[in-house]
Amino acid sequence: MAEAPKGAAERLAYLLPFIASGPARFGLGDLAERAGLPQSSVHRLLKVMLRFGLVERGTGQSYRPGRELQRMASQIVSRFDLVRSARPMLQQLVDSWQETAVLCTYSPVSRKAIIADVVHTPHPLRYAVERDGEITLPWGSLGRAVLAYLPRGEQEAIIRQSNAGPLTGRPRSKRAELDAALESIRAEGVSRYYDPQIDIAGIAGPIFGPEGEILGCVGVTMPSRRYQLHLADDLASAVGKVARDLTELASMQGA
Repeated sequence: MAEAPKGAAERLAYLLPFIASGPARFGLGDLAERAGLPQSSVHRLLKVMLRFGLVERGTGQSYRPGRELQRMASQIVSRFDLVRSARPMLQQLVDSWQETAVLCTYSPVSRKAIIADVVHTPHPLRYAVERDGEITLPWGSLGRAVLAYLPRGEQEAIIRQSNAGPLTGRPRSKRAELDAALESIRAEGVSRYYDPQIDIAGIAGPIFGPEGEILGCVGVTMPSRRYQLHLADDLASAVGKVARDLTELASMQGA
């Protein structure tokens, strides 16, 4: 968990994600513990949010997300809901290729990709992918599909902080090799990953917002032994098309 901010405005902004992602009803102590803030501070912030409808009183001493917060969230989602838009496309990838399809969104705050949705392959042998999981960017097709398109300074910060692979513990690729891999992704428009040592393979394509910012990526992941059974270029074309279609939707609807 990130270090809790000290200013009142920063703490208010810091607290909102804990309310949005937490249980439907929560107590003061529970929220303070999850956020790592003093109960007295959380109590003051909740009083402010009560005034503006961002939270409401629940039964007993509990609170719940307020209808004004829900209304604002609905307004934002109505413009462009990436997860809802991507879901049928993920399902189509699974139907066509019988491999797990994944949607990731990029968080500039954590500098990681978050698994926003997943449709699993019907194969009993599959790579475990769960919603809300974090993807470290210098590894794998999903992470690199995002990393390749970040501003250079942001890339540098992420690469410096990532020294060992999250699955293998192996050191990160040498910088020249990683730079060449990212350049290849930008040239082809998709990211490919194949590692038979840990039996993982995948292909992913970047999704961009209306101003060209990287929103995340869409991809398929599978055991490396099955990767050899697919026509990789055809699979890459299918993934790239889904990524381009989602980028077009995001641009049209002003994500």
